[in-house]
Amino acid sequence: MLLPWFYPNQKATILFLKDAEYYYSFDTSSTAKTDHYAFYCPGRDAHTEDEFTQTWSTQKSSFRRWLYYLKRELETPNKWDRLNTEIQSLKLNIIAEEGKFSFKEYEELKSKLHILTGQISNSNIPLNQINILNAKIDHLTDLARDMDKFDWKSLFIGSIVSIVIQLGLTQENAQLIWHFIKITFNNYFLP
Repeated sequence: MLLPWFYPNQKATILFLKDAEYYYSFDTSSTAKTDHYAFYCPGRDAHTEDEFTQTWSTQKSSFRRWLYYLKRELETPNKWDRLNTEIQSLKLNIIAEEGKFSFKEYEELKSKLHILTGQISNSNIPLNQINILNAKIDHLTDLARDMDKFDWKSLFIGSIVSIVIQLGLTQENAQLIWHFIKITFNNYFLP
């Protein structure tokens, strides 16, 4: 999409949000000064959108909707920042162990994961989030049968971080889960 300032003979009023990529452009046709256009970022369903608003009254309504979209963008938590924070708070101790889990190691791992799901189930985390966490841990338990130890440990950590962020767990609940993992695995891969 070309914004109006790319047209040398056309003028538009453009509002930019300071230190951000967001803007709203009030534009009119160069041939018919009564035809109004809006170019803006963020849009309702896309990063940028434009619309033929026709009249000044419709243009004002479009601007109010854009303010709602802007507020939505500014108030939505940045999950990339949260992921970075969660990863930095972990002190991983993943040793590159090759080979698959032996039967005994797998049974011990399965037992630890069962204890972990019990601890999560007895926590104050909302039930729907507990069910999702425990279902993922059960799935990871099944995967451990056929995966190399190093790959499984990496998948386990990545899956837990991903679920914590996707579920939007509170910082306290996320820390509680890591605490349970540390206790259950007794420095197995989290010191």
